This record gives sequence, structure tokens and C-alpha cells, in this order.
Amino acid sequence: MLLNVSSDEDEIYLFERVVSHLQSRYKYLPDDAVELVNAYYANFTNPVFCEKFGIPVQNVDFFCHMEANAMADRIHYYQGLAHIPDERAFIDWQKKFGLDLFGE
Repeated sequence: MLLNVSSDEDEIYLFERVVSHLQSRYKYLPDDAVELVNAYYANFTNPVFCEKFGIPVQNVDFFCHMEANAMADRIHYYQGLAHIPDERAFIDWQKKFGLDLFGE
């Protein structure tokens, strides 16, 4: 399965690292990790999806600011665990499991 994200080399590299973190931290199989990344990217860069939940559309600046570990946490939480977009709930989940808020 191939990553279906931006054609920007920096974004591709970031999401390749995210796939790796999803596999190592959350034990996803490679194809499953790629599928989660693709679904997250499709959702959170879609203005209609984001408007539905009252959240800003995510872009390369957001993704690169978060870095790979934090993006892996977000993707696991929202796609893998199927939570609706809610930043406060996500942060509470990170704290509950002792995850670094910046994924470091």
C-alpha cells in the first residue's frame, strides 16, 4: 500500500516516519499504518470534514510543527481508535497514557 499524501517531499518523508512510529509504538502492520495515515490525511485536509467538526483544515505547517511522533499519536487516536475530532479529549487521552504532548 502506498502513501496517498501530498507530493511535497518533506511531507512524504514526515508521513513515512509517522508510519514507522505507528508500527513501533502502536504495533500496526505496515499496510494498516499506511491506511490510517491516508485516511487521516484525507479527512483532516478536507474543508468539508473540518467544517463539520468546527476545526481548522490541517496543512504542511501543522504537520511539520507536530512532527512524526505526535502525528502518530493523533492518527492512532482519531483513525485507529475512531474518536471524533476533539482536541481537548485528545490531549486528555495523551495525559492519561503519559504520552508527551509533543510526541518526543
